[in-house]
Amino acid sequence: MPSSLPPCGHCCLSADALNDEIRRLMTEPDTPERRDRYQQLLAQWCALVAYDVEPAA
Repeated sequence: MPSSLPPCGHCCLSADALNDEIRRLMTEPDTPERRDRYQQLLAQWCALVAYDVEPAA
C-alpha cells in the first residue's frame, strides 16, 4: 500500500494504526494539541487512501 510522508513530520502509519490512533484521540479531552493531532491523522488517512478512492469515484 503506497504512503507519502506526512507534512507534520510524523512517520507514516498503516491504516490500522491510524484508526487506532484516531479512536484513542476521540476519548481524550478537547485541547488545541488534540485538534492539531487529529487534523494531522486525518490528512495522513486521506493521503493513504487517495489512490484507492480516486479511481472508484
